[in-house]
Amino acid sequence: MKKKKITIIDFGVGNLLSLKRAFENVGAEVMITNKQEKIINSSYIVLPGVGAFQNAMKSIINLKLVDCIKNVADKKLPLLGICLGAQLLLQKSEEFGTTDGLGIIKGAVKPINSFNIKKKKIIIPHIGWANIVSTNDVENKDNLLFKDLNKDDFFYFVHSYVSKPLTKDQILYKTNYEDIDITAIHGADNVYGFQFHPEKSGLSGLKLLKNFLLL
Repeated sequence: MKKKKITIIDFGVGNLLSLKRAFENVGAEVMITNKQEKIINSSYIVLPGVGAFQNAMKSIINLKLVDCIKNVADKKLPLLGICLGAQLLLQKSEEFGTTDGLGIIKGAVKPINSFNIKKKKIIIPHIGWANIVSTNDVENKDNLLFKDLNKDDFFYFVHSYVSKPLTKDQILYKTNYEDIDITAIHGADNVYGFQFHPEKSGLSGLKLLKNFLLL
């Protein structure tokens, strides 16, 4: 069987090698690049990311990749953002002031504590393993990305901010941290974001990465 080809966008931020190995583990052929022509002509595109939103966007802008990534979404190519990469898909972030994002998904990235209605003392960042719960059964039921996903699947989170799409239907899975609902997976059509790290989430993470190749 011919291997599916995955392109991981290299903009200087992210666990590129561990993500590359994870996709190779599920049978994909992986290319890491920041060249526009290679990205736009790819079959599957991954936007990784670790660190600060503002620095990541500066890097994407400096590499002249903003329009390129938007074009990928417009062409209906499967696009997956991971951790910070998932947040970059939204319109803006409140981390260290307000910074514009890619704007592919309407909504904002806000600090976890802004949703801490009970004002209880919590540890930030949110680090650890958690399962995720479907919040949109209509959208998720026949979506191949979520094939065989169940309540026994746990994923590894490490973050201080959370994505809040403007359209609730685009919040597909959530997790709970200290009584705070956190978006775990958001997206629609061909664009998705994982707040957790699938490449660090064992067999559950590999399951989702394999499913991404079905889109």
